[in-house]
Amino acid sequence: MYMNILLILVILLTILTCFRLMKVFDLAAKLRGKEPYEITESENNMNALLVLFSLVGLAGMFFFLNHKYYHPATLLPNASKHGIEVDKLLHVNFVVISIAFLLCQVALMWFAYKYRYNKKRRASHFAHSTKLELVWTILPAVVLVFLIGKGLIVWNLQMWPKNDPNKLTIEIYSKQFEWSARFAGDDKTLGEANFTMISEKPENNNPLGVITPETIDRQLAQCKDELKEIDSLLKYSFPNAKKYKELKTSRRRKKFQIQRVIEFKNQVADKKYTSGYDDVVRKDTIHIPKDRTIELLIRSQDVIHAAYFPHFRVQMYSVPGVQTRFTFVPIVTTADMRVKLGTPNFDYLLLCNNICGSAHFSMQMTIVVDEPEDWKKWMDKQTTFGAALAPKTPDKKDTNTVATDTNKVDSNATANK
Repeated sequence: MYMNILLILVILLTILTCFRLMKVFDLAAKLRGKEPYEITESENNMNALLVLFSLVGLAGMFFFLNHKYYHPATLLPNASKHGIEVDKLLHVNFVVISIAFLLCQVALMWFAYKYRYNKKRRASHFAHSTKLELVWTILPAVVLVFLIGKGLIVWNLQMWPKNDPNKLTIEIYSKQFEWSARFAGDDKTLGEANFTMISEKPENNNPLGVITPETIDRQLAQCKDELKEIDSLLKYSFPNAKKYKELKTSRRRKKFQIQRVIEFKNQVADKKYTSGYDDVVRKDTIHIPKDRTIELLIRSQDVIHAAYFPHFRVQMYSVPGVQTRFTFVPIVTTADMRVKLGTPNFDYLLLCNNICGSAHFSMQMTIVVDEPEDWKKWMDKQTTFGAALAPKTPDKKDTNTVATDTNKVDSNATANK
């Protein structure tokens, strides 16, 4: 606290000192018989020279910073097929911007020096120059058409790629402050999902809202129980005005949720909702195969996030109520990238690149790129959503163990008798 007060006092004293110095300069000018705002020709020439010298300093700083911080080798290494073109576009953009920046700064500072005030010089005026206007209109237009056109070509190839029957579809699901992933199974189709089906209760664990006949029945039973609880609180808890309003809102939302779940139940006969049985849901590390088209379908449960895979040159917003998508092909496995970087602990990451709350910085997921055969082995070990829905039964081995232990107890009891 004392340090803050001291800092404020120092700032105020500095401002007061500057103000008093300005007053001193004004008085000194009046003593010399001049007005404070008058500038001599020598002062004007000195200012013009300083502007010219500042160009040298600016150019030196520009080239130094470019040499130190901007170099293809210092960027995150690319690990996707389309990232090669993205990096090329980035370098071309930097070159164009650098040339435009240097030309503008040189012209600006040279004009400030060359056309500094001079009593003997008289300014000339012209209102129109067709050639000059054509140059500064056509030249930037040609450059921008090239940059934007090339960028649109690369973008369209990722947004609307050629149909690949071997593509792997993965749903990326975001919520504060974690990512979840859902892989399409053998049918290569993700099961339908809806936010009204989301439940994270142990007896009805469905964090992504996947729709199957079993999840519909469980969600409907859970919602009805929750509605009864809300009605009970409204009737017997004597809530205050604020709590009463919140309970009424919860009751209205719960009724809407029940209505939506009933609609899904009525559609079971036609839609079947069986595509989700072979889906695989993961909440931690996920594996993807090298050299295979990966189609990302991105959803959000709460606020706007941004799915950002820096090494794959992938970023797409995750928006509540809207499914966004992106397609890419990984070309470097995690093992190869570790060797390339000389970092044994390196991992590809999925990050959130849109500030979404207090724990935004910790919202990440590890991505492992495998050779296709290694990925297949990993995938075969995963539990499908349908298998997770099935009621757990004791293993045959466990049953035998229990029977053996029971026989031991009976034998010991008989021996004691």
